[in-house]
Amino acid sequence: MQTTQQINTLEVDIQKAIAASDLYQILSISLWLPTEQLTAGLLDGSLAEDVCSIMGELKFSEEEIEKFKDKLNLQGKSISEEELLIDLRQEYTRLFNHPNEPQVDIYETLFLHDPEEGEKAKPALFISPAALDVERIYRKAGLLRSGEVNEPSDHMATEMEFMMYLYLQKARALQENNTEEVARREDEIQEFNEVHLKKWARDFFDLCTSSSNHTVYRTFGEMGKLFMQRVLPSS
Repeated sequence: MQTTQQINTLEVDIQKAIAASDLYQILSISLWLPTEQLTAGLLDGSLAEDVCSIMGELKFSEEEIEKFKDKLNLQGKSISEEELLIDLRQEYTRLFNHPNEPQVDIYETLFLHDPEEGEKAKPALFISPAALDVERIYRKAGLLRSGEVNEPSDHMATEMEFMMYLYLQKARALQENNTEEVARREDEIQEFNEVHLKKWARDFFDLCTSSSNHTVYRTFGEMGKLFMQRVLPSS
């Protein structure tokens, strides 16, 4: 029989896992082409409220929470949803999806590619060692990507979605008091952090912040970097 203290600790662990999953989901959404749902959330203040609630569950400081609340709440701004969507999509394309010279490589393979260290030509995305290893880890965790997905597996948004999934599975295992499943998901989180995210996530979000001309994308970059500093192992 669990004591009151054990039950309280378990509830805290469950809430932290759910909050981490939710924050990874927001980061993933921020790294796909902007949608009407994203602009609506920015303009009605609901996205800022969600971020503040999640960061509160994860015990970020009040100062940090207020900073993101102010920057992501666009209520009262003299811009329509259509205008904001156009602005965000233009900035997204410039940052991540420009056909000739994106400011930030959104694929792990390209982000880590250094032509000075050997092969100058950019590596093939779908069959690169990083993309294939990410795919292996997804399968091991029980995920099969849809055949409709036409993106390499090492897209940062997909890697964020994977972490969202792992933390959600951890929360469910905690709720069910399934210690074996909790250990499995924690091992998977640790492996993915060590083998992949540790190599590029901090630098990726830092570059998003410094490269963006739009407050929203600078803020997403700041949020991602702050979260990665907390959850990733030290170098």
